[in-house]
Amino acid sequence: MVPILERTVESLYGDEDIETVEKGIPANLLLLRGLCASDPGNRDLWALTAQLYFYYGFGFVEDRDLGQAALVYRQGVTLGRQALARKSWFRPEEDFNSFQRGLLDARVEDVPLLFWTGASWAAWVGRNVDDPAAIAELPLAEAILERVLALDPDYMMGLPHAMAGTLKGMKPVMMGGKPEEARMHFEEAFRLSGRRMLIFQTLYARYYCRAVLDEECFTEVVREVLDAPADIEPGYRLLNEVARRKARILMEMKDDWF
Repeated sequence: MVPILERTVESLYGDEDIETVEKGIPANLLLLRGLCASDPGNRDLWALTAQLYFYYGFGFVEDRDLGQAALVYRQGVTLGRQALARKSWFRPEEDFNSFQRGLLDARVEDVPLLFWTGASWAAWVGRNVDDPAAIAELPLAEAILERVLALDPDYMMGLPHAMAGTLKGMKPVMMGGKPEEARMHFEEAFRLSGRRMLIFQTLYARYYCRAVLDEECFTEVVREVLDAPADIEPGYRLLNEVARRKARILMEMKDDWF
């Protein structure tokens, strides 16, 4: 089943019918959860499920319902942690230094499961910024993504760099935000993707241009997404359509931010 499911997700990424995909994903998530329960040792299946949970929350839920998005992301975290718990080196219940040392034993083949777990974890924290207990979990997600960057920074056209840029840009400077480091990560993501993964530009506009109050940068990057050809990256056409939809939302919020 796993190769079939992987091809299904690849086909989904290349789809341009964003409305049909949005309606179809929830049923597939339930199916995947059932398959995971039936095959607890299948790393690829669990990684695929965590991946789809993240993209459903990011692409179709968070812009209309932050509370529901938090639930979706948390389910992705739960699934990812359950799968990673089978690794002796994954020890989030221990002190942070031990957790970091354990991650050093992760290998390239662990990247998909690590990345989607970390991405959902960071997104869940981002939806719960008023909860100190949630904020306390952010370093764990950051450590996971740092390990992914060390293992496979090119994953999905530079997605780990885009996520690192998001994390470093989403926090105020007084709380540890590092906008210039965020910019460097985004620039590397743009290099690896050839600026064809438009979701990177929307993240850059929101978490870097806005953070440094650069309205010209914000407008230019959002306009780049809106003006890009529909087939700029056929393999990720769906994600680029999601990016286009997010770009329209960003443009509507511009006057509130600048």
